[in-house]
Amino acid sequence: MHDQRSSEPGVDSTLPAPGFGRADIHLHTNLGDGWISPARLVQTAALRQLTLIAVTDHDHVEGARRVEELLAEQDSPVRMITGVEVSTRHGHLLGLFVTKAPKPLRPVQESIDAIKEQGGLVVVPHPLGNLVPSLSRRRIDALLSAGYEIDGIEVYNPSPANSTRRAAVRSANEEWGLAEIGASDAHFWQHIGAAYTRFPGTTPNDLRRAILDRRVRAGGQEQPPARLNPAAYVAQCAWSWFVDPPRRMVRRRRESRAERRAAES
Repeated sequence: MHDQRSSEPGVDSTLPAPGFGRADIHLHTNLGDGWISPARLVQTAALRQLTLIAVTDHDHVEGARRVEELLAEQDSPVRMITGVEVSTRHGHLLGLFVTKAPKPLRPVQESIDAIKEQGGLVVVPHPLGNLVPSLSRRRIDALLSAGYEIDGIEVYNPSPANSTRRAAVRSANEEWGLAEIGASDAHFWQHIGAAYTRFPGTTPNDLRRAILDRRVRAGGQEQPPARLNPAAYVAQCAWSWFVDPPRRMVRRRRESRAERRAAES
């Protein structure tokens, strides 16, 4: 699958201030339901002068591993953390700093536990959204009241999945006090860096510490994301509905067989 082409949008002029990094920690590749090749992702992240990226394909980390390989081969200045967007029974969930994808379609509580068991951070993507499976305000309230650790929440996600709920999310987070995350949720290379998270420092550990200390800020609102032909979104949706799900099933079966062999040995 080739990346959707259009004229190159202008590079964001709001560059990282000295001592501060910019991280786009919600990105999808064409190894998942995105249309971004790993090579194009690496190239564009460097062009947009991102400090850190997280590849968060749905329910697997193959895209993240491929991007990590390319960054190392090219000696890129861009750093990477491994992430995953988990499909839970109650909505999507981002796991950052993970080594493997939690099993999909489990209760969100179990998915949070699976991320935390790996030492990962939990971020709620496109909260309160209506177009894709998202955690509701009632669900987030219940999780926090029950003591489940949620580290951050996307207060700025420029995708259609969250644009109409932005004010409601910011208002709710005044009560929740979660780290304020900006992330592009890019499925097309043109949208990489359309939203980002500012943090003091430049390394993955700096970002982790900043999220835990609530010292991050969501950015990207100063420049609207690139407009694409509506046909591109239709094609990507078809890819997401008809091509990616069978691949996920094959991955899960392969992983199950590997786990059985490991248990037998």
